[in-house]
Amino acid sequence: MRRFAWQLLALISLTGLRTSAPAETRPRYGGTATVEIHEAITLTDPGEWPPALVPWVYDRLVRLDDHGQPRPALAISWQHDAENRRWEFQLRPGVKFHDGSPVTAAAVAASLKMGPKVAISSEGASVVIQDETPAPDLPGTLADSRYAILRRGADGVTSGTGPYRIAEWQAGRRAVLAANEDYWEGRPFLDGIELRMFRAYRDQAVDLELGKADVVELSIEDARRAAQRGLRTWTSAPFELIALVFERGRAPAENISFRQSVALSVDRAAIHDVLLQKQGEASGALLPQWVTGHAFLFPAARDLEGAQRTAAAVPKSGLRATLSYDPADALARSIAERIAVDAREAGVLIQVAPGGQADMRIARVPLRSSDPAQALSDLASAFHIGELMEPSAATDEVRYQVEKKVINDFRVIPLGHLPEILGIASRVRNWQPHRWGDWRLDDVWLEPRTP
Repeated sequence: MRRFAWQLLALISLTGLRTSAPAETRPRYGGTATVEIHEAITLTDPGEWPPALVPWVYDRLVRLDDHGQPRPALAISWQHDAENRRWEFQLRPGVKFHDGSPVTAAAVAASLKMGPKVAISSEGASVVIQDETPAPDLPGTLADSRYAILRRGADGVTSGTGPYRIAEWQAGRRAVLAANEDYWEGRPFLDGIELRMFRAYRDQAVDLELGKADVVELSIEDARRAAQRGLRTWTSAPFELIALVFERGRAPAENISFRQSVALSVDRAAIHDVLLQKQGEASGALLPQWVTGHAFLFPAARDLEGAQRTAAAVPKSGLRATLSYDPADALARSIAERIAVDAREAGVLIQVAPGGQADMRIARVPLRSSDPAQALSDLASAFHIGELMEPSAATDEVRYQVEKKVINDFRVIPLGHLPEILGIASRVRNWQPHRWGDWRLDDVWLEPRTP
């Protein structure tokens, strides 16, 4: 579709109706984009991938547009019964997996896994999904990367239907993706993508500056340096939760007054303004404002007097605790040290140490879904919180009340939400990712490298 539009523009240009556009602004086919990430991906299963990378190789039945609304992908249409329990998705005809196998309703039904309460079957060219409970938001749920459609080969390597196919795979180190010449939406401009994994943030920043990489992940500090050097960056919506988590079974963590005193002592504004350099948002909510619309209802301001009063209700021997952080995460260390300083003003002594067993820890959890129910369910798994609901059963009010209950228990203390910051080489053209994730490289094209 987009390729046909470009061919039409090219024809117009040749006929003299559009001769003023400089050649360097026109999309060009060819070239390989080098992308670096800090994560080491070991399996070709998309469930193990950062969600932003999944659409390179794997499609879903439904995708979200720039406004977060469901749009056709492998499914061209869908319908449901009056109770929103039975959904039927009509498949796009003629689509093939990268291994040449046809994408049939039976193959899609075999690929989808949605839990024991959901029955998935095939009827002709349609996939039928039957839920025990009403699922009015099912199309949006299916747009999540965990519901990517794939075919698993005998060797365990998966095959998708996306704009690129896996041509080479070195687990945890490197992958080469080649353009899918038969992609149902048209061949991508790039010939391929080289994905380099397990790259430190500082090394990525250096590679970007030296012209050795086209897209890299940047830490907050490296992003500031890149901006000072005039390098191009892109920032997503805030989607990574930074939180202070109390470990169950540890003596200090089992005293709710102690947990509350620490929560009230935290100066989120200082953490956001100084340590996070005003990136993202300070928040007392589990999910960011742009996902739920009600994050502002959860207090985020420091209450030192309240923290001191609450600490006074704790036996003096119980006002000591340990706080751990990932030793490879300099930002987590800075946040932990700041929390210790804040807590000391409330009369709580916190010893900060990297790794190991501790009463509390700094956690960083990227949200895998922009659907609030699914995102809360993911946090339930990450923090072992039984109070958070299944993704299919909640209204906005129920989700708010559940989130409020968890926050008022003070076992998970949200500190804020961070965006993803990427460095983009100047030769990369038409970079248009979604604000909440997908790195859309099917429309990207490259200018030739300058000598």
